[in-house]
Amino acid sequence: MDSVAAEPCRWHHRAVALNQVPIAGSFFEQLRTIRTDRIGGLRRFNDEGRDIGRFAFVFGDVVLVNTPEAVHEVLVTHAKSFEKSPILRAALHPLAGQGLFTSEGDLWRRQRRLMAPLFQPSALRGFADEMTRCAERAVATWRDGQVLDVAHETTRIAMSVAGRTLFDIDTFDETDSLGDALTTALDWAAEESGRMTLIAQARFKVALERLADRSPARLADRLRGVADRSIEPIMWPSARTRELRAALDRLEARVARMIEERRKSPGDRTDLLSLLLAARDDDGSGMSDRQVRDEVLTLFVAGHETTANALAWGLMLLAQHPEVYAELRREVDALGRAPTFDDLPRLDLALRVFKESLRMYPPVYLFGRIAVADVSVGGYALPKGTVVLVSPFSLHHRPDVWPDPERFDPGRFTAAEEARRHKSAFVPFSAGPRTCIGNHFALMEGPLVLATILQRADLSLVDPRGAQPEPSATLRPRGGIPMKISLRR
Repeated sequence: MDSVAAEPCRWHHRAVALNQVPIAGSFFEQLRTIRTDRIGGLRRFNDEGRDIGRFAFVFGDVVLVNTPEAVHEVLVTHAKSFEKSPILRAALHPLAGQGLFTSEGDLWRRQRRLMAPLFQPSALRGFADEMTRCAERAVATWRDGQVLDVAHETTRIAMSVAGRTLFDIDTFDETDSLGDALTTALDWAAEESGRMTLIAQARFKVALERLADRSPARLADRLRGVADRSIEPIMWPSARTRELRAALDRLEARVARMIEERRKSPGDRTDLLSLLLAARDDDGSGMSDRQVRDEVLTLFVAGHETTANALAWGLMLLAQHPEVYAELRREVDALGRAPTFDDLPRLDLALRVFKESLRMYPPVYLFGRIAVADVSVGGYALPKGTVVLVSPFSLHHRPDVWPDPERFDPGRFTAAEEARRHKSAFVPFSAGPRTCIGNHFALMEGPLVLATILQRADLSLVDPRGAQPEPSATLRPRGGIPMKISLRR
């Protein structure tokens, strides 16, 4: 970051000015797309063959990068020149606070370092049997001939897995209550991120930080403090806010109960909750209950949302492609028993189906970064304060990167095909230093749960067309995915 900022002349001469990036539609078209047609807008962006586009708002420019090379520059090569978008961080603040997903700087580094050992591939072996047991428990409640929303069922499974593996608690019977509360909070965040009020707050924050850069040290510190406070979302008195507060109260009451019970009976545990409660700063002080709450909710959401969505889309896609379905059923039946960690190499197709589901319907379909220094991306000069959007959905549907991108083809994820592609062509978990800490966790859980379900049941779509994607905070299936259950004996 410092080297880029220290060479303004060289940086300026070797990159094209930002105002040379073509504007993607009129202001009102852009606003409508953000608020009501995000997926349609991303599809149109690809149809126009754009590598980079500019959205010119009253409060400043926003840039969408859409090539593997440019995405790699933002997330990996120049990662130190970017932070998480203040709009995203503000919209998620009521739910995630200063958790791992939204924090920056020293706090983020400390928390990431604390949690990383739990998510290393070598530490995941102990989670595999619990993942299988949670899937078995859910399938045991199914009845032959029953019609179920598989999106609801995969949420039950993934939420139970997150509860058991990360926090050593049983949430199976609380799935509906906790799931409804999380959905309310995530939908609120999605709506808030498209509101002009929050966009204006974010641009005001950038303006204050630019002013601070040109001010004496004492004034600069005050301006940066005001800038940090200016981005907190405004909780207008409304039915929508009351619903959010009720949902947060329900979630926080559950987390408080978890903390209280664990402190009363700590035992000899190594789960994430125990790590958080045992953590100590250099001065010997422990983590505040508020920080524990932020991390628990962040990891609880991240620990189930991605996997639950990808599993639901995967089951839909398998039902629509009977030849792949039959091949995967042969693969899982060949195990002859419930899948284990040691069976993962034998679940090659299950992993490829899961990855192809993540390609076609990436749960985190759009996320943002803000430049904290002048930087060059895709050959364009982006001034400090420029907001950059990355869309895994758009990138994963580029026909020059993914031929015939609307076709379901797990063959895209053979070892040979993955080696051929740019490493940032597939980014369902982001990339670089801010890669999702649970990516290996999800890529293990997905195949194990798919295998467990398919060993015990066949599923067919009630409506062969399946579901359409609903772009809220994550890319969920609109109206769920009703499927008929045929239990296997």
